[in-house]
Amino acid sequence: MVVVFGAFAFAVVRYRARDGRVPRPTREHNAVEIAIALGLAAIVAVLVTVTFSADAREAKVTGRPAFRVNAVAFKWGWQFTYPGLPGVVDRTTDDGRPPVLHVPAAAEVAVRLTTRDTTHAFWIPELRYKRDAWPDDPQTFALSFPEGDHFSGHCAQYCGLRHADMVFSVQALGRDAFASWIARARGRRPGP
Repeated sequence: MVVVFGAFAFAVVRYRARDGRVPRPTREHNAVEIAIALGLAAIVAVLVTVTFSADAREAKVTGRPAFRVNAVAFKWGWQFTYPGLPGVVDRTTDDGRPPVLHVPAAAEVAVRLTTRDTTHAFWIPELRYKRDAWPDDPQTFALSFPEGDHFSGHCAQYCGLRHADMVFSVQALGRDAFASWIARARGRRPGP
C-alpha cells in the first residue's frame, strides 16, 4: 500500500500542470496492446481448459464402481447410506458422535453428495480432496482409499454456528474386513 500510494503521490507532484508547460503528445502502440491482450487471452484459455479437464477427470465414475455411497450433508452433520445395503445408515448422532464412512480399500468408490439445506463441502485433507455440495445440485465423484487407513473428513464451507461439528471419519477396509463389516451391518454372520 505504501509503494502504491507513494508512486501515486510522486506522479501527482512531479507531473502536475504548470504555467508554460505543454504536455508531450502520446503515441498509440496498437501492436503492443494487441499482443498483450492476445497473450492474456491465451493464458486465460489455458487455465480454463486445464481446470475443466481436471474437474471432468475428478468427477468421472466408471460404469461399474466397486461400491456406492450416498453422502448427505445437513446442519450440522453427515449421513451415509449405502444403496447396495438397504437400511444401513450411519449419521451424526444427537449427542454429536461423528459418523463413520466404511469403504473398500483400493477400489473405486462412487460417492453421490447432496445437501439438505445450505452449501457444505465434503473434504478429506489426507487425500487432498474437496467437493462442494450445493442445494438442489447432486454431485457424483469417485475416490479410492489406501487399505487400512483411517481418514478424517470435515465440512470445509462455513455453514453456520456449529460448522466445526461437521466432521466424519472414513475407514478403508481390506476385502475380508469389508465383507465382515457388511455382514455385521446386515445383522448376520459373515459367510465363507
